[in-house]
Amino acid sequence: MAVTVNGVEIPETKILEEVALLRPEYASYVQGNGGEPDEGQLREWTVENLIEAELFRQAARTTQPLPSDERVQKYLDENAKGAETLSQEERLALGREALQQRRMIKEIRKGVKQPGEDAIRAYYDANPELFVVPETLRLSHLCRFVDAGNKADAFLDLLRIKAEIDGHRVNWVEAVAAYSESFQRDQGIFPPVSRDDVPAEIGEKLFALKPDEVSDVIELEGRSLHLFRLLVREEPKVIEFKEAKEHLSDILFEQACQEALHASFDALKEAAVIQRGA
Repeated sequence: MAVTVNGVEIPETKILEEVALLRPEYASYVQGNGGEPDEGQLREWTVENLIEAELFRQAARTTQPLPSDERVQKYLDENAKGAETLSQEERLALGREALQQRRMIKEIRKGVKQPGEDAIRAYYDANPELFVVPETLRLSHLCRFVDAGNKADAFLDLLRIKAEIDGHRVNWVEAVAAYSESFQRDQGIFPPVSRDDVPAEIGEKLFALKPDEVSDVIELEGRSLHLFRLLVREEPKVIEFKEAKEHLSDILFEQACQEALHASFDALKEAAVIQRGA
């Protein structure tokens, strides 16, 4: 059923469209937090998002000055995607509203104070686990991309290459340059790996490697086969406060901005007339 916000109707068709758009992100979020998706909850979250968006749109219209036609046209030129089917009048109205809402967000952010050093230090001390870099491996790799049709052949080919490397008939650098299918993209360097980055059984194999040792063939996500060579093992280390301070300041400021935005939504809801369909 439709929802009305200060006399403006959000039709059921719009709600259903937004439910469909939000569903993948919603399911991923809920499952990632150990829950099961629920259509009733999805609809409730969607309706709340639409109500907040409409309230913010109305507030921006009434509290923010109209931008100049030049600014509106510039905005449309830079953000025209999705508005091609609208009339010029509709496009201009859309641009004006977008710029008014952008200005309102800037005003909210202006009212948020930068966190002081005491607050930053308190967060750092209260969350020590966030400031530990785990044991990390720097690896070189030789990669073959696979599917069901070529996996067996690629596996045997990598076994042959490993035997040549182990027998010193070809060196590692030459083998990677000649045989790795990802060499043009990554030059044989694999992203740094901690134990949390890979499944436990793969981590066990990689973290058992000695410097310059080449692994057996390892499959990743059913899409690629690899030989890995350990370059460097970096021991766990603590990020000191002085290193984390600037980044933490940015994080805490953004959190405070989000809290201010949510407080603004709450105030708008408190003052609004919202009618939900039965």
